[in-house]
Amino acid sequence: MITKKQFVKIINHLKEVNDFVNETNDKAKKLNDAIISDFYNTMSLAITFEDDLIKVLENMFETDLISWWLYELDYGRSFKIGYLVEADGITKPDLGTSEKLYDYLVKNMEE
Repeated sequence: MITKKQFVKIINHLKEVNDFVNETNDKAKKLNDAIISDFYNTMSLAITFEDDLIKVLENMFETDLISWWLYELDYGRSFKIGYLVEADGITKPDLGTSEKLYDYLVKNMEE
């Protein structure tokens, strides 16, 4: 099992790379007239194993919640209480940080 510290480190690293790529893409688009090439996507600079790493984490926790949290919720930055409701229809967990996401994933594995 992956530790909370390891999980958070991986998620934070992915977030840093994503933020770097987005910032670089935005800057490249602003320099549109100065760039000869039609290539503006710096995603090629990103680590290419990201998808595989996320699949491994999701397989480990037996959920696809991680990719939803990363991509749809911008690494939890867009998460709001109520986006996720437990089966009881009442409990609305807080997944606003990678630490809270890890705790939620571990809790659900134990059930």
